[in-house]
Amino acid sequence: MRLFLLLIVLSLVAGLVVYLKPEYRNRFQDLSSDIGLSRIAPKKTARLFKWRDAKGDWQITDRLPPDGITYEMLEYREDVNVLPRPPRLQQNR
Repeated sequence: MRLFLLLIVLSLVAGLVVYLKPEYRNRFQDLSSDIGLSRIAPKKTARLFKWRDAKGDWQITDRLPPDGITYEMLEYREDVNVLPRPPRLQQNR
């Protein structure tokens, strides 16, 4: 019984450390993706539609535009950086 309680306490302490320390959390996430846990909880993908309205302004929505309007479908994954690399960092490559 003592061993069981000790395991529970150690699990809680380890979980608290991973929760409070972002660097440990990132390592745990990397480790879990390496061993295949990412298949259990797949990354989220947002599907958006980009189109121009009657005034010519760009609209980006999560719903289809009205009928007869040409649109472009965009997909954004939560595990991919959608921002371009800053120019000064590209020079150091």
